[in-house]
Amino acid sequence: MDLLALLGKLAEYPAKMVRVSIMNTNLKVLIKACQRMGVDYKIYHKDRNMVEVLGKNNSYLFINFTTPLHSHGVARLCEDKDYFYSFFKDVINMPRSRAFVNPHTDPKYFQGQKEKTIAEILTSISKEFQYPLIVKRNSGTTGNNVFKVNSKSELKEAIEAIFNINSKDFDRIAIAQDYLRIRTEYRAVYVNGELSFAYEKSIRGAKFQGNLSPLHWEGAKAILIEDGTLLAQIKQFCAPIFVKKMIGFCGLDIAIDENNQWWLIEANSSPAFAHIVADGGEDKVIEMYEGILTLLS
Repeated sequence: MDLLALLGKLAEYPAKMVRVSIMNTNLKVLIKACQRMGVDYKIYHKDRNMVEVLGKNNSYLFINFTTPLHSHGVARLCEDKDYFYSFFKDVINMPRSRAFVNPHTDPKYFQGQKEKTIAEILTSISKEFQYPLIVKRNSGTTGNNVFKVNSKSELKEAIEAIFNINSKDFDRIAIAQDYLRIRTEYRAVYVNGELSFAYEKSIRGAKFQGNLSPLHWEGAKAILIEDGTLLAQIKQFCAPIFVKKMIGFCGLDIAIDENNQWWLIEANSSPAFAHIVADGGEDKVIEMYEGILTLLS
């Protein structure tokens, strides 16, 4: 991979992880939507990942992968996997999960947790879950520090990796979750409770490279969904989320398992579009941003 291509890939990661002097795909497509609609905008900062959209009576900031469609509370709800699960598990099918706080952190963060040592956390997880299971950090995207665990020794390694304060992927909360035998996985992108588009995270013919997130497999593809029946099924499955709480902008990760059971894995309040633009074109993403600009006008 040449330097320019590498910089392009790095730009798709959250800004808190890395910052490079290149505009990310989301904002490039936003600008195209502005240009098509005749909407004025300004670009800020040397990395060009801050765009101010200028309306008649107000202006709106799009920074990195975020949009101005959220309250801070809703964005935080989507970023925190444990909070999201606790809030929505009663209205949509989600894999059983439990959060564990690092016992070496400030005691105020785990006053309600009976496990006071790593060993006690490992024992509880082994009693409450069957192997294999998923262990992952509570925050963050891109599949970093997400593990398929097959034994107690692997469980110990996963928990210690997540709680490693010297790691860039450190989290003070680890999630243990039932393992799903997934047949197909989708990303559904919603604006103001309406499905904008969806795509399959296809790993057909792809090679696993150590990251469980499907689109990080070598040769994986984002395939835009055009089938009306499947889109209707996605809408029906996701609808209860927006009845309980409106989320202005999000990507929902949906899985169908080997028994044809539908599951919501998690939500992302600032989804990146590099994969779908690269594999499926930018038209649907431009249309989505045009819809957002219309909402803001």
